[in-house]
Amino acid sequence: MSSSAQSVFTYDPLDGEPGTEPLATLRRGALLSAVDQANDAVDAAHNDWYALARSAAVLGRTQYSSGDSELAVAAYDQAVRLYNDNSRAMGRGEDAATGLATLVDCAGRAMLLHHRQGRRKLADSAFDVGRLFAEFLAGNRLTAPASQLLGRRAAVVQRTGQPRSGLLAPEILSLLDPQDTLREATWAVAEYLDSPGPHTLAEALRATGAESQPWATHLAGALTVDGGRKEDCWSPTLRGSHLGFLPNAAQAVSGALGDATGTAGDGWRLTGREIHMCYSVASGRGELRFALKDHAEYWGGLLLALGKDALRAGHTSLASDCGDWLRGVLTQAAPHTLIAPWGQKLHAGAQQLPS
Repeated sequence: MSSSAQSVFTYDPLDGEPGTEPLATLRRGALLSAVDQANDAVDAAHNDWYALARSAAVLGRTQYSSGDSELAVAAYDQAVRLYNDNSRAMGRGEDAATGLATLVDCAGRAMLLHHRQGRRKLADSAFDVGRLFAEFLAGNRLTAPASQLLGRRAAVVQRTGQPRSGLLAPEILSLLDPQDTLREATWAVAEYLDSPGPHTLAEALRATGAESQPWATHLAGALTVDGGRKEDCWSPTLRGSHLGFLPNAAQAVSGALGDATGTAGDGWRLTGREIHMCYSVASGRGELRFALKDHAEYWGGLLLALGKDALRAGHTSLASDCGDWLRGVLTQAAPHTLIAPWGQKLHAGAQQLPS
């Protein structure tokens, strides 16, 4: 059994919850659609803090799986902040238990990401917040979040050499199943701490050697978020789409994906998925309404390159996802895609990708 399967977790507070449909899409391997759905959910939830907190938690997971983990940790941090700020308003019902357990889960994931990126103080702060609520839940007979957080913290402690005592109150530790903690620690190491990079767009651009290209500089700027203060932008859906540089960015990835291998290949894949998300966000916000005909060649070419790359690697679900997006772009940009030579080429390529 893989570490991912083991971690369905000790416990997953979002399992089967309404508003978590992007996670089902993610499990199917449709990475592009999963993060797009999660972004849309964030946009739709701004007037409901509970729905926004849950959507931020879901966005963090889908973003982590599909692209830049700095965007993922910003979403996790915001979910923790929203649940924490509104914890007294939740009462003590089932929604409160689910919300606080999700807070603990997001705090643990944020801790792992902050630690991996060298932000030890932020990692410690995330654990401290998670511990407060994990102990509260355990004291009310919901012990799974505490086991979950303890396992993740144990994985970090093993790397840092920090003292192992005092992680949770002794009376809470006595309630936990050591096997749950061990399973969660194993998952944390495999899925976060030892997960091969690149993990961030900056790391991806360095791996490809493209970090000094003008389009790369613009892309990095467009995807920078700051979740440090409550009023700061944290969601990728709020970033500027900066359409002007996207054709050059998409062409660069499309031209490199067929030949790149190893870390460089992984860097191009991550970069390509983030360029796609810029296009997706721009489309969702109406910025491509009158400009799609000018970008369809490049967005479509990127999707075709990502789809072929996924197919070569045996990732059929991702290839199908890319193919569905490509066919959608071609349809929306008609009749230009039916007339132009590049459109005919992309139509032929789309037929090679599964649906």
